Amino acid sequence: MALLFPVALPAWAQLQDTTLQLQEIVVSARAGANRNRQAKPSASVEEYLQKSEKIGMIKRGAYAWEPSINSMTTERLSVTIEGMKIFHACTDRMDPVTSYVETSNLSKLAIGSGFEANPNATNSIGGSLDLQLNKAGFCADGLDVNAHSGFESNGGRQLYSADVSYATPQLYLNSGVSHRHSGSYRAGGGGEVPFSQLTKNNAFASFGYVLADRKALEATLIYDRASNVGYPALAMDVAAAEGLIASLSYTVENPLPLFYKWESKAYFNRIVHAMDDAKRPPETVAMHMDMPGKSRTGGAYSTLSGRSARHRYSLNVDAYYNQSYAEMTMYPSNPNEIPMFMLTWGDVRTLNGGLFAVDEYQISGSHTVRLSAKGSLQRDGAQSDFGWNTLKIYYPDMKRYANRFVGNVAGRYRFRWSAWESNLSAGYGSRAPSVSEAYGFYLFNTFDAYDYLGNPQLEQEAAWETALSLGWKRRTVEANAEASCFYFSRYIVGKPSAELSHMTPGASGVKVYRNLPHATILNLSLLLKCWLSDSFLWSGKATFARGRDDRKNPLPLIAPLCYDATLTFRREKFFAEGGIVGAARQVNFSPEYGEDETPGYLVANLALGYSFKALGLIFDLKAGAENLFDAYYSTYADWNNIPQRGRNVFLNLGARF
Repeated sequence: MALLFPVALPAWAQLQDTTLQLQEIVVSARAGANRNRQAKPSASVEEYLQKSEKIGMIKRGAYAWEPSINSMTTERLSVTIEGMKIFHACTDRMDPVTSYVETSNLSKLAIGSGFEANPNATNSIGGSLDLQLNKAGFCADGLDVNAHSGFESNGGRQLYSADVSYATPQLYLNSGVSHRHSGSYRAGGGGEVPFSQLTKNNAFASFGYVLADRKALEATLIYDRASNVGYPALAMDVAAAEGLIASLSYTVENPLPLFYKWESKAYFNRIVHAMDDAKRPPETVAMHMDMPGKSRTGGAYSTLSGRSARHRYSLNVDAYYNQSYAEMTMYPSNPNEIPMFMLTWGDVRTLNGGLFAVDEYQISGSHTVRLSAKGSLQRDGAQSDFGWNTLKIYYPDMKRYANRFVGNVAGRYRFRWSAWESNLSAGYGSRAPSVSEAYGFYLFNTFDAYDYLGNPQLEQEAAWETALSLGWKRRTVEANAEASCFYFSRYIVGKPSAELSHMTPGASGVKVYRNLPHATILNLSLLLKCWLSDSFLWSGKATFARGRDDRKNPLPLIAPLCYDATLTFRREKFFAEGGIVGAARQVNFSPEYGEDETPGYLVANLALGYSFKALGLIFDLKAGAENLFDAYYSTYADWNNIPQRGRNVFLNLGARF
């Protein structure tokens, strides 16, 4: 067993020949399946993410849903774009990393569960999500052109996109643009959900060049801007959310005898986010506010990937530097009064560097063991004198900067025999408090109507994870059951403070982030697939989760029993799909965190498609209806019980050359 850590497994963007068990959702790729094979090609990245049994979506409107993995959200997850660290710029988490890309940018969404995740993941417990970009690659495919348009009846949503790529064995280039626009949508029964509109533009480009034998240089640039985005579940909307993401990588094939790849990447990204309530009716705004924020991150990573005999291993080193800044200006209704200013993120700087190692050893044809570990050193603090001195009012003994060590270790045993496969894994890890948890200053949460105050003296949160899965697969039937349990110590959550007074008009009070002695989260899932014939596939899944704090009270945003079932028909040029999506009544809710009971629901969806050739082009036509029977419903994850969209008829047309 001493051989299990010579070095570590490849960065997961290159792990197509390993057995890392990262779930992948194919979105749009030059080779293999592409988005034209999806039931709804104009779907957003968030709609694709919902297809995974491991991911839930927290919805504050029709746009920029916040992903959760294993019933954990942003603070406990790592979301990267091809290994690049990116951090949201909104204190209300209205701009998750997934909102700064488009489906036309992506080839795959790779999902890692728990501590068995992305080598570049840091400060994550629940898991990781890596958005892998669409690249033409070094091949002889030549020129490829795609155009796509989509229209949806509910809200008048429109999508227009086009991309072009050119690839040779020595050079590739692909780029594209997209535009989304929508008015406010209607809930079931026809009632409009005001302030649910959006406009979004995206442009991307990727470039690759073979410098010499087995050496290549690649670059990527993404620019994304959303404007006039409404958030019906919140008190404010978004005037603009802008992201600029750039990277440059250098790859060497077979650099050393025991290694088949060495990839190094440097990157930079800038996120700017501006919240305001300028378009809300004056009678609903007690005090006009502007809340701009920004996040800037620069970083790099380098990965050595190799194999030797029965070992597959990799060593990854990464580092990043992030600046997070947010402020709020409140304008009194009386013009003679002076506007009030708060620095809600006091120019928080975070420097982090880590080392990851993994080795997967195949004991025999049926038995495999995988061990991994990551350790990171982190230094963070409020760079702004104003922000630091403001927090010192509440924490006189706080230091200007905090030095932390975070990391995790994980192991997995896999057994395969005939049609059966079983996995048993365990891990332990810790995370540092997030920017809001440590340094946030009076952040209003519309979910429970409390102002939140950060706590720079928080201890690091830690958790044990255990997971078991059992799968069975034959030619026409596939089944998989999985259970995971997380036991937390020093769980970080906001708790009311009777000594403090709120600042936001109408707030119920102030919550301060604290460490609870312990908490638990249990996740269960069951997946079934059955090929009824060469043309018919039936698939279904069911998931359930339960979270408890140290007093056995429910944790917030934990899903009840959820289920779906789909019947798909494909034959030559024709496609048809019908399905249902539903959930049981949410009875394990937490009033302390602003939750209430959510009724169960069931919605039906239908889609049809046909492909044909004309004028030298290949056309893909899709049409369908979501929420076919116009049910009125909201889910456990819909912020302040905002209703979901009612009946929505969509039409999509794609053309390929």
